[in-house]
Amino acid sequence: MMGLFVITAVARPLSAQPPITVQSDTLDDSGYPRRVTFRLDVDAPAEITQATLHYDVSKVSCLDGGATVPVTIEGDNLQWTWEMVRSGNPPPGTAVTWSWTLTDADGHTLTTPPQTHTFTDIRYNWRTVEADNLKLHWYEGNVGPTLLNAAVDGLERLENEMGIELQAEVNLFIYGDTADMRDAVLYIQDWAGGVAFSEYNVILMGIPPSLANTWGQDVVPHELAHLVVAQYGRSCVGGSRPNWLEEGLAVYAEGDPSPEIRADIERGLANNSFEPLRSLNGAFSAHGTEAGIAYSQSYSTVAYLLETYGREPLQQLILTLAEGKSTDAALEEVYGFNVDGLELAWRAHLGLPARDIPPTPTPINPAAIPTIVPEGLPASLPTPPSAAATAVPLTNTPAANPGICNVGLIPLLLVGLFFARRRRI
Repeated sequence: MMGLFVITAVARPLSAQPPITVQSDTLDDSGYPRRVTFRLDVDAPAEITQATLHYDVSKVSCLDGGATVPVTIEGDNLQWTWEMVRSGNPPPGTAVTWSWTLTDADGHTLTTPPQTHTFTDIRYNWRTVEADNLKLHWYEGNVGPTLLNAAVDGLERLENEMGIELQAEVNLFIYGDTADMRDAVLYIQDWAGGVAFSEYNVILMGIPPSLANTWGQDVVPHELAHLVVAQYGRSCVGGSRPNWLEEGLAVYAEGDPSPEIRADIERGLANNSFEPLRSLNGAFSAHGTEAGIAYSQSYSTVAYLLETYGREPLQQLILTLAEGKSTDAALEEVYGFNVDGLELAWRAHLGLPARDIPPTPTPINPAAIPTIVPEGLPASLPTPPSAAATAVPLTNTPAANPGICNVGLIPLLLVGLFFARRRRI
């Protein structure tokens, strides 16, 4: 007896068609640094009912970064514009990563794979030279190797003499003049010679090729020192460094003291005219001569700490300040004296008489306020003036990126603006 087997074939599609298909996922940065636009084109059989964009930039932050914004739906073509004119722009060299999440009327959800794009200043054809953890980009003349060597020398001084090492890769962008550089960043002072974005590990500088072997040899290690110290002493509890320490370390990183620094110190010794050190915790004077003396005095104070006590206590001072302690408390913990005690010890080291110091009932913490640095250059060197200041970088109006280290929703970036007065001998 034979059995009858019937095989029924069921027709199936060769491949399942996803409910939402991505056709293109792009970022238009032709309007950078004023704005950039994210665009997503999809094929969706059912109506898209909800769309959100999540984006984040590559930076160091104590809080989770990123922003999520709802996007208005107009068919299958979605776009959202990040208006950087409202917030300030991340600097060139910063990478942005983004993805979209879509929901259709049938309940299907799609999250797109992350995409990454690095912001660049497309006005120029950049060339790049590299050393360990350093990338230097330039477009005018042949200044790259020369300025990279200055950066490497500055890092070696920081590491060998202060024991402070670079923590992460730094990108330096050298513009042919300061006007070109200022056009790459929104909302910086029109006298800025450069900006150091410590959260992004990016430095922009305006150094004409004619000054690469003079002013450039000092300004590169000076600004790099600001960024390296900011990395080393990064604080998530509101810690900050007094300006005399911040600028003293940066000038020390330039190398041997310049004739101007020596002359300032000699005048201060001859006239007993140094400022109270406590007055240099915050902003320096905006007047050229007074500001120059403040930088020289700061250098001399840092040199005294290094040469008298060594580099380990100085490292500990930076780390203690990062814990949020006041300048007085940090100095007391590490060295056994406060700001006034340091001044008296430094003056004695220089052979100056003790200064009558009134009691300070309330500790004075350094404030994140702009410091104007004197131009103080001979007329034959039209180098931009400089300063250290605080600026507001990227955030987003619909969903602001968390700020650095418990500074609310709007991050503050330390912006180092260039020290134009120093020429090494």
